[in-house]
Amino acid sequence: MTDKVFKTYREQCRILQQRGLVIEHERFFTHKMQQDDYYNIINGYKKYFLTSTSPDHYIPDTTFEQVYALYEFDQAIRSLFLTELLRIEKHVKSLIAYHFSAQHGYDHRQYLSLDCFKHASQNNIHFADIVITKLRGDIIRSRRTGNAAICHYLSAYGYVPLWVLNSVISFGRIAHFYSCMYLAEQQAVAYHFKMPASTMDGFIYFLNDFRNACAHGNRMYTSDSQPLFRKFIPDTPIHAQLDIPRNQQGNYIAGKSDMLAKLIAMRYFMGTADFRRLKNRFRKAHRRMAAIVPLEVLKQIDTGMGLSPTILSML
Repeated sequence: MTDKVFKTYREQCRILQQRGLVIEHERFFTHKMQQDDYYNIINGYKKYFLTSTSPDHYIPDTTFEQVYALYEFDQAIRSLFLTELLRIEKHVKSLIAYHFSAQHGYDHRQYLSLDCFKHASQNNIHFADIVITKLRGDIIRSRRTGNAAICHYLSAYGYVPLWVLNSVISFGRIAHFYSCMYLAEQQAVAYHFKMPASTMDGFIYFLNDFRNACAHGNRMYTSDSQPLFRKFIPDTPIHAQLDIPRNQQGNYIAGKSDMLAKLIAMRYFMGTADFRRLKNRFRKAHRRMAAIVPLEVLKQIDTGMGLSPTILSML
């Protein structure tokens, strides 16, 4: 394997030009490389603009501006989604704390007990024990680092309610917490989103991966990493309404882990008016990209996202 060596912006420009990428405005290219870098802009967004790889060669007349338009689209929708995902995270955490605490109280010395979680099988006990241990660790760590809310409740009352603990635990932790809750409590939370508890259990892990991908600057229009928990969203009535085809195994060919899946997830966890605004802003960002990217490339991008104008209008 050939070692990667440092290359100046001009050298990067020449390499891309040798591969068939049109760069008419080198100052624009250099400016964008300074704002981000070659790896993020080129390697992350070249896929649909190439005729071959090893070595890369671009479709004739492909410009840097076209590749950058896809990059900008991805940046725009990442920012759009992250704002809403943080709201969803708070909403889900709040509902879980409410319905769990209504049954098991607010004192962590009591609710961090196996009796408060499913423990009918060894698997139940194993996973609940992991969650309990990690939550206790979160409290100890927050006290050690001086978290104001945690320290206040421990000092003033000697315990930490779950709704306060929510401020220091991750979305992934609360996803595991939900999986360990009794079914009736899970159903009470899922009812707010008009779905069964089992569907909620699948969605919440997907949302956690989605939220982390946004927060860490990963690509949105296509996946660039293996998910930490669960790759696919559950099958939903929306999949059937959109008349998405199935493969030979009976699985939907779109809307499970792609951009369509992300939009379906947002549709379930956002209010109707809020989702409509999100969808309109998504369309606006897509139109900006579509005005620059060649039609044949755009079709491939949309197919990879699981989207079409008809599907987007039906969501």
